[in-house]
Formats: sequence, C-alpha cells, structure tokens
Amino acid sequence: MLLIPGPVDVPDSVLRASAYVVNHRSTEFREIVRDCEKMMNGFAKSSKTVMTTGSGTTAVESMIFSLTEPGENVLAVSFGEFGERMIESLERRGLRVHTIRKGQNDSMSGEEIEQKLSEHGEIKSLFLVQNETGNGTSIRNLKQIARMAKTHGVRVFVDSVSAFGAVPVMVDGWGIDAMATCSQKGLASVPGLGIVCLGREISENLSPRSDIPQYLDLGISLRFMQKNETPYTPSTGSFNALRTALKILDHEGIENRWKRHSTNAAFLRDFLSKSGADIIGNNGNYSDTVIAFNPHSDVNSIIEGLSSRGIVVSRGMGELNRNALRIGNLGMVSGREIMTFLNAYFDITGKHMRVETADIPEGSLYPENLTD
Repeated sequence: MLLIPGPVDVPDSVLRASAYVVNHRSTEFREIVRDCEKMMNGFAKSSKTVMTTGSGTTAVESMIFSLTEPGENVLAVSFGEFGERMIESLERRGLRVHTIRKGQNDSMSGEEIEQKLSEHGEIKSLFLVQNETGNGTSIRNLKQIARMAKTHGVRVFVDSVSAFGAVPVMVDGWGIDAMATCSQKGLASVPGLGIVCLGREISENLSPRSDIPQYLDLGISLRFMQKNETPYTPSTGSFNALRTALKILDHEGIENRWKRHSTNAAFLRDFLSKSGADIIGNNGNYSDTVIAFNPHSDVNSIIEGLSSRGIVVSRGMGELNRNALRIGNLGMVSGREIMTFLNAYFDITGKHMRVETADIPEGSLYPENLTD
C-alpha cells in the first residue's frame, strides 16, 4: 500500500490500460487525447489542457518557460522545498524574482500579497505552490488570492501538482491563468504525464517561442492539441491510463473526491493527535493530501515496521528529514486504508489504541464498484 505523496496506488483497470502501445498518429490515439483534454477541462474549469510525457516538474517548467519573458518581474510564494524549486526554475528562466517565504506554521493572506504587489508595480506574474508536499502545508485560500491578484492586472500561475483532483481548484473560475499538475497523484493514474491547464486569455494568445527548448514549448503543444495530437512521440500507455483514471473520477464526481480527501485527512490528523503525535502545520494551512507529523518515536523503526506490513510512507523533507513522517492521502485512498495504516502505526509505536470499522467517517469511502 503506497501512502506517499506520489506515485500512488492505482486501480487494476488503470494499470491494465497503461500497457498500451499504438501509433500515436492514429485515429484511435487521437480519440484518447481528445477524451483526456475534454475531461481535464471539465474538472479544472479550464479552456485548454496540454499533456506532455514527463512529470509534474515538466509541467511546472513548461509553464514557467512558455509564459514568461527573461527580465520580467515576478512574485513567488514559498512554503518549503517545492516552493524553493519553483523559485530556482524562475531564476533559471532569467526572471527578477521577488519572494515571500513562509514557514510550516504560517498561513498566506491576500493582504500580504496585495501589499507586495502595491510596493512593486512592475510585477507581472504571481507564482504559487498550492500544496507543499515537503511539510504537509497548503494555501487554503487560493481562490481569494488569485482573484485579488487579478484586480492588480497580475497573471496567476499555480503549481497544483500534489493538489489537483484531490482539493478544489478552478482555472477560469478563480482567475488562474495556468495551472500545472501531473497524472500520478490526485488523478490516481500511473506516472508519465505532466499536465498544464490554461485559462481562456492565455490559451487564445499563446504562440510557439524561439528562445526555449521545443519540448517545453506550450505553444507548440497547443497547436498539436488542436488536432488531438502531441508534437513528439508520447507515452501512449500513460495517456490511455489517464483516460481510464479520469473516467473513474467522472463516475465518482469531482466534489465527492474533494470531500473524500478532506474527510480522510481530518480522520488521520484526529487519531494521530490523540496518540500524542504533533501534526505539522495548523488549521489555516493543513494539507489534505499530505499529512506530516512528528511521531516522537524513531522514524527509521516506524518506516521499517510499516514496510514489513506492506505499507510505504515517506520521511519528512529538508529539516524534517530526521524527525517527521509524511503520509500521502492521494487518489483512491479511502478510510479503510487510513484505518489499516493507523492500526499498524499504533502497534509499531506501542500505543494502546485501535481504530475500528465503526470509526471510519461517512464520506471517506468510494463506491466498491467504482474501480472495476
């Protein structure tokens, strides 16, 4: 059982769909690409979606390099490891990066960003990581922040790699210009696709560039998407698996999936807190997809004990590496998996606690036939 920030366990139907090789210029494959884009636009409330063989990082960097000009002033918000990676990518692009750096116990207010934008009127874009997997924090008021930034005429670009599909985010509806995500986290598909969902204004004015690698050029990819193709040979199996995973999401309903993730996260945090663990973050910035905590026990022993029971979790990143664990709550995780993890964790750490089936909260399960 994979309880890490990604990749995630996938339904058997998705796994079978990933073993698919076909002519990527065929009518059959164009239908897969068309279906994936149509469903992605529906879930993201975006105008266009570009899918590229790669990872979440591929998506983030294609968004950065395709939608900015060297020398531009941008504002970036960082809550941890992936915020810092984004800042590094922005600097590699040759941008003048203004930063707001936050800690794991901080929250982000629209007023702070508004003040920064007012002080630096030259800022053209705002870059945010919606969910920081390194320490289990999240920007929970993203909608407010994005809409506020738009009132200043600032474009909004979001790294939603470990959030999309699991927590609310809407592109055109929230004033987001572009959002990067991937196949192997909240969408519960196999690794292999970086995905960028584009807002109306960006998609209507995006053209190929001559100053960036062609593979990262969203303008080139968007032109091929007009005919339901990719510009370069794709991972056909990853596309086929994504279509299957998106159909499962469609059957569950996006709002039901959001509810399942938030219910599971609260369920997990509640029992861990009762056991004496310290949850990293606070009510204003908790992540619903990655729960990070200090168990006050030897992290290596816990990881080894869980592994012997077939449960894989992650240790903290950066300064949290030695003392914290991170539990991924992404994709097809239900209250049953949370219960299994908790009982194994309590046994390994010597806690005289047990979670029963009756403790699993309503809303934490998905229909049993959903993944058939």
